[in-house]
Amino acid sequence: MMHQTLKSSNVGTTAATAPPDVLTTVAPPISREDAGAAALRHFGVAGTVRELTSERDRNFHIAGPDGQGYVLKFTNPAEPQIVTSFQTEAMLHVAARDATLPVPRVMRTLDGSPQVEVQVHDSTMVLRLLTYLEGTPLHATPASPGQMRALGTTLARLDVALADFDHPGAQRNLLWDITRTACIGDRLGYLEDETRRRMVERFVAHFAADVAPRLPALRHQVIHNDLNPHNAVVDPVTHDTVTGIIDFGDALKGPLVNDLATALAYHVASGETPFGSMVEMTRAYHAVLPLTPDEVELLPDLVAARLALTIGITSWRAAEYPENRDYILRNSERAFAGLERLTGGEAATVHGLLHLACQKV
Repeated sequence: MMHQTLKSSNVGTTAATAPPDVLTTVAPPISREDAGAAALRHFGVAGTVRELTSERDRNFHIAGPDGQGYVLKFTNPAEPQIVTSFQTEAMLHVAARDATLPVPRVMRTLDGSPQVEVQVHDSTMVLRLLTYLEGTPLHATPASPGQMRALGTTLARLDVALADFDHPGAQRNLLWDITRTACIGDRLGYLEDETRRRMVERFVAHFAADVAPRLPALRHQVIHNDLNPHNAVVDPVTHDTVTGIIDFGDALKGPLVNDLATALAYHVASGETPFGSMVEMTRAYHAVLPLTPDEVELLPDLVAARLALTIGITSWRAAEYPENRDYILRNSERAFAGLERLTGGEAATVHGLLHLACQKV
């Protein structure tokens, strides 16, 4: 049986000794019964509980009797509490800046706190309850120009809402940070296909020499940093309205344009015309939050960098955790195909199209 102990009503406000990495630390198992008990004890919420898939945390969906859904999140014990607090405060900030943005709302505990420490077996974990955003997962829908425009517009609005937010936990040492693409080189040995490995290695060398030195001069702010097709939900009928951007687990302070680059990385091959989805999303984003000339110039390389990160990190993690291989590698083939297009004979084409997308109409 899991024993939970309330440690503090306001956790995560100071940094602690650096813990093990969240990508290599497996969160302890938690039963649905214990998850439901924790939700009732700390938040006064009851309902039907089911487990959700997660890369590093323990997450559960709770369906309340009134039809309201929630996500109960037990954060990986290796994540510094200052980082967890940063993510929570970011969601609270967004809700205050733009109440119409479809992001999860933080539910407070019975004593009014946004998060609480619980003891799970021998591990201390931070527990939060968020609203569940209804809709169809983006990855389960066909891409369309309208959908890409909606994604671009919503992401830009989110970045506008985050523009004046800062927090000590925003400065993170996270592998899923495009600025750290050069660091992925030591994980490329997990790639068994030599041709593919050499393609990624060539790009990583190019990034280190030609792209990374230009990044410090770009605009920096807190960004979501992970708008992949599993972190967005859309209207179940039209598929063209974004009803949710979820999972702030990779949020950090970095170049603003990296947020768009991360989102674009999952749509390199889709669209009614070559790079059509990338063009539609970029144009819509730029209409709300205009990109600078340097940001537009670097955008294709930053998209490619996100794909290189996906390949390197997922190959390594799939080898380390074969029982979760299918989930970890769900985007790998798309990443290989996208990186090949962006670094091959079509590279000049995508540069030209994105420049046109950001010109004033």
